[in-house]
Amino acid sequence: MLRCEHCKVDLPGEQNRCPLCQNKPVGTPDGSGDRFPRLPNPQRTVSRVLIAWLAFGSVCAAAVCVMINLIVPAGGWWSVFVIAGIASLWVDVSLIVKKRKNLPKNILWQVIIVTLIAFFWDFLTGLSGWSLNFVFPILCSCAMLAMTIVAKARRLDTQDYILYLVIDCVLGIVCFFLILTDAVQVVIPSAVSFGGSIVFLAFLLFFEGKALWTEIQRRFHL
Repeated sequence: MLRCEHCKVDLPGEQNRCPLCQNKPVGTPDGSGDRFPRLPNPQRTVSRVLIAWLAFGSVCAAAVCVMINLIVPAGGWWSVFVIAGIASLWVDVSLIVKKRKNLPKNILWQVIIVTLIAFFWDFLTGLSGWSLNFVFPILCSCAMLAMTIVAKARRLDTQDYILYLVIDCVLGIVCFFLILTDAVQVVIPSAVSFGGSIVFLAFLLFFEGKALWTEIQRRFHL
């Protein structure tokens, strides 16, 4: 029989992946057959066709910009910034599409990816510090509010979002150290993010501590 060493469960039938963690099982199939019917390959949906056309349009726009830049070279290689901007946009869009089924997780990933993209552009444009002064702390604060609104609007179980909210609070607390090390010149956004993170984290620990510990045990198989 097949067995998932990660989840410590036996898998009847011919399973290519563990349905819980998606890792490859070990062992040999027991010959009992699949317990669930195989789903046919989905047809191309309207959203996929739209994304394909948007991707095609992005490539065309980048090609036109490079062509114009080659014909009129005055002003330097500005087309490189256009291509980098399009690439940054698609990195973020691909993450949104990939994580669309788990909104709290998607929101957390947006904080991380958009911050990295902002820091990258801040570095390219002279590292004036706007990525840490404004983008990072504002994203952390907005993510806390967004996760709370999504959880209430979609009536999610506490364990469906609490770990992502805690991680976002920890990122918000990082703003405190940015202030201490003078890494930011504008203190207000970081101070608001830090204060909000402490309030949210305290509420989760005092009122949802059991749910948080249960989720940590489930995630890390403790």
